[in-house]
This record gives sequence, structure tokens and C-alpha cells, in this order.
Amino acid sequence: MNLPLTIPDLPPSIPDLAGQVLTVTGPVDPSALGPTLMHEHLFVDLRRPAHALRPGEDSPQAREPLTLANLARTRHGAVNADNDVLADFDEMLAEVGEFRRAGGGTVVEVTSLGIGRDPGSLRRMSRASGLHIVMGAGWYTPTFHPPDLGERTVDDLTAVIVRDIVDGADGTGVRAGIIGEVGAESAPLTPGELKSVRAAGRASRVTGAPITFHVGGVGEEKFTVLDILDEEGVDPSNVVLGHAGTMAVDLPFARRVLARGVFIEFDFLASPGSPWGHLVLLGDHKVARGIADLVEDGYSGQILLGHDVCQKIQLKRYGGQGYSYIPDHFLPALRRLGVADEAVHKIMVDNPARALTFTTPAP
Repeated sequence: MNLPLTIPDLPPSIPDLAGQVLTVTGPVDPSALGPTLMHEHLFVDLRRPAHALRPGEDSPQAREPLTLANLARTRHGAVNADNDVLADFDEMLAEVGEFRRAGGGTVVEVTSLGIGRDPGSLRRMSRASGLHIVMGAGWYTPTFHPPDLGERTVDDLTAVIVRDIVDGADGTGVRAGIIGEVGAESAPLTPGELKSVRAAGRASRVTGAPITFHVGGVGEEKFTVLDILDEEGVDPSNVVLGHAGTMAVDLPFARRVLARGVFIEFDFLASPGSPWGHLVLLGDHKVARGIADLVEDGYSGQILLGHDVCQKIQLKRYGGQGYSYIPDHFLPALRRLGVADEAVHKIMVDNPARALTFTTPAP
């Protein structure tokens, strides 16, 4: 079912970008992307707003700069506000340059509204690094939703996303090329999340832009999200469900999701700890084994990869694996598990090119 499009406050004309990928420096042909990381942050601020502080977040210890003196305790869960901010241009240029060194071509930067998106720096980073960068739009998780989200309509939110894609973000002229990462992680999904998901779907239909999700619903809630997108007329091949690690060890569930025609994205690889200090219990070997099994089952055309670098402890400067772990270590591990070079090329090159390509916007 496609709902009628009678959305106020849209730009007067929507460009038809069908068949192209929209980067921070403009549209490019999908064939130009090369190996692509589908879920990263180069500039982000995950410090929580005052109404949602974690215990100890307002303490003097939490406000210390991240250094060797407090690195270990930060890795073990101590709150450190500096750890939650990536903002130093030269530092991030050196870090993302490691992916370029490893043969990388494109980074999808999924920092959305309310968590430190920096369009101007992303355009500058693309030019300085030689990498294509695709910028995100929309809203993250409820903690970071704007206070007035409950008063805004789906069409209000849709218009904001569309303008980021058509006119550019924050007056910079830098245009978003993907909607997301859209937060959908609560169980059950909150009214705000449901509204944000529907607005993302509606904006996708208006512009032809792809959508990428933070989780995209826990368990059966994934099908709630996919049903909303179906109602909004979104092509499932334009949808990425991120943070799919648990599907690597629940292949029957993974197959149910993949049957809907969407991409699933295995990210947050190589992390010494997840955001805000909670250790990831699912090892990368299990993820690699699950991917190998899905490839053997014929799903190589629906798998994507990313690191989800979003904290300083993940950077090489602070002892993390940075942005080159996938080409340097994870892809060789997949090959050792029997994943053929053809499938690896699909996962790193062909699938991202298809996932990021705009479809024809709704009339």
C-alpha cells in the first residue's frame, strides 16, 4: 500500500537521482565507489543530553580527557565524555586514511541529527582523503530525539529529511545521500521511533534515497519496521538493517529477514567494547562463521560490512583497530572460512553500490 504524498513544506522540485549515489561532493556513478564501509562515524558526539545522563556522567572523573592514565578503565566501562566525541579533523584524517591505504574507496558516514553531524567537515574530509563519503540524515535513538518530537508530525519530520537530501544540511549545501542511521532499538518500539521510521520511509519514497537503520527493531520488531516501510512504498532493496551481529548465530531468523529483500549489515567489528562501555559478547569469529554460512546459502548479495567506529577507544591512536580491520583482518578470515573472492567482492563493492543507489522518486 502506497500512502498518498500530500506533504507540505517540501522543496519545489525533487531531483531525479535514480541510478546515482549522492556523496558529500555530489552525485557519482555507483561503479566509482570501490570497496565500501557501510557504517562509520568520522565526526560524532554521543554525549548524552542533560535529561538522560548515565550514572557518574556529571562527575569530575567523567570530564577528564581520554589519556593512557584512564584508557583501561574507560575500556572497562567507566564513563568518559571525551571518549564519546570524534571531532579532531587531522586525527580523523589520519585514522580514515588507513582504510584508503588498504584499498578503500568509500565510507558511509551515518551520523544523523542530534549526535554531532558535521557536513562541512565531511566534505573537507572527502577532498583531503580521496575517499567518497556518503552522509546520513534523520534521527538516531530516543535518547537523542529532539524534545519536541512528540509534537511534530510524520510529514514535519519527512520534510526535514527531504531538505537535507535536496538542498543540503545546515546551510552548507552538503547533501545527505542516505537516510540514517535511523534509531529503532526499543522493545517495543516507542511512538517516537515509529514516527521516525515512517518519516524515513516517506522521505525515501519522495527522494529515492536509501535508508540505513540502527538495529531496525529487536527480534520480531524488525518486521514491524519492514511493514511500515512497505506501507510507505519503499523498495526493500533500498533498506539496510544494521547491527545484525546476532543474526550470525540465528540463521533461521536471518533467513526470514533476508526473505524480505533487504540488506543486513554486520558492523561494530573489532571493537574492544561497545558504545558506553558494555562489552560485545558476540565474537567476530562467530560473525564471520555466520556470514560464511549465509554466503553458502546463497545470500552473498544481501550482506554489508562496517566497523561502526564511534568512540575514541576504537581508533588506532588509542589502541583500537580503526577503519582498516575489515580489509586487513576480517576479509582474510572470511576467505579462510571458504568465502570465495567473488563473494567478498560482492560484499565490499557490488552490494554497497546497489544499496546506495537512488531509485526513481515518487511522482
